[in-house]
Amino acid sequence: MLRADSKLIRFAKQIVAGGLICSLLIAANHPGALAGSELPFPRPPVIEPNVKFWVDAFTTYGERDFIVHDRDQVDRVYQVMHLPGDGDPSRGEIADINDYLKNKYTSLLDRLATGQQPANSEEQRIADMFKGQSPAAYTAAAQNLRVQEGLREQFREGLLRSKYYRPTMERIFSGAGLPPELVTLATVESGFYSRAKSSAGAVGIWQFTRGTGKEYMRISRYHDDRFNPTTETRAAAELLRSNYDALGSWPLAITAYNYGTGGTSEAASEYGGDYDRIVRSYNGPHFGFAARNYYSEFLAALQIHQDEDKYFPDLKYAEVPAPPPIKTDFAPPRSRHSHHGSLHRVVAHRSRHSPHHGHTVHQARNTQPAKHGGGIVRVAHHPRHHQPSKPIVADEQTSERDS
Repeated sequence: MLRADSKLIRFAKQIVAGGLICSLLIAANHPGALAGSELPFPRPPVIEPNVKFWVDAFTTYGERDFIVHDRDQVDRVYQVMHLPGDGDPSRGEIADINDYLKNKYTSLLDRLATGQQPANSEEQRIADMFKGQSPAAYTAAAQNLRVQEGLREQFREGLLRSKYYRPTMERIFSGAGLPPELVTLATVESGFYSRAKSSAGAVGIWQFTRGTGKEYMRISRYHDDRFNPTTETRAAAELLRSNYDALGSWPLAITAYNYGTGGTSEAASEYGGDYDRIVRSYNGPHFGFAARNYYSEFLAALQIHQDEDKYFPDLKYAEVPAPPPIKTDFAPPRSRHSHHGSLHRVVAHRSRHSPHHGHTVHQARNTQPAKHGGGIVRVAHHPRHHQPSKPIVADEQTSERDS
């Protein structure tokens, strides 16, 4: 075999550069290497507007900026409203702005749908967006409004936290035959917050649910590996690797991390694995805003990470905060001895990765229910806490202290 390969290489050098042929030979002898060779990640023209939208949401607009836009044509932005004041807006303020913007543009679009001429410069600006379209387009757009809160502050904090974790995570991913750039997906998932918990029961930097996590880690009533960044990263690498092997492309494999391998496989079968057509046309169960935009968000986060000085020039001077100590073991509740005794129950969290069609955020099980599907999406639904300082995830201390 070695002799045959040598002849092939000598022959190939007469035709093209030897380095390229060597790469092809390695890929042929080690099919697994393919998962790490598809760089850069493809950026289909159909999602470029989406990528730009998320770059702006992550870097230009802050927590007091609210973008009202079209859910399907995300770059159709009607207005960016700034809420005066400082600090994180309250839930009440967010709800009020969400209602105000949706009501305002529903009325405006419905009025234009009746054939009335624009009454002012703002209405004229909106009408120009629909030039050449029928009045029905206004009616459809009125039902498709969405409000996105700016994420600049949260995204910056995630980038800062990532500096602690990236070296080890990238080493783990490279060892699994994955592009180390995939680690950027953790920015979208949790902002690299190791104690992140979603309302659907997803936990940790990589947001595994209990059901999916048990397939890759040790999770029991009093122990949870999802709180160990190193262990969870190995699990994420295994799941992403499996996604890629099953689906054959990074756009689909990454989408499956959000929508699930089962559902993504069905979409791929229906459209011959054509990611562009899937994003434009697939209408499977729960394949909504979150799934359609997940790969675009990853590309936006990757673009920002690779050109960090452009978007966050002050970050290189910022101190990387130390992460919280690892705590994966939890003491059982103490029994209270009484005449009647006591019963201690553990309430299990509902899995973020719904069982629908085997959906999985990771390979075939991590399915996150439309994380970005309704109303306003904030920083990956995770509290903002400081972390990093040392460059090795595995060096975090284990402690019994609560956060």
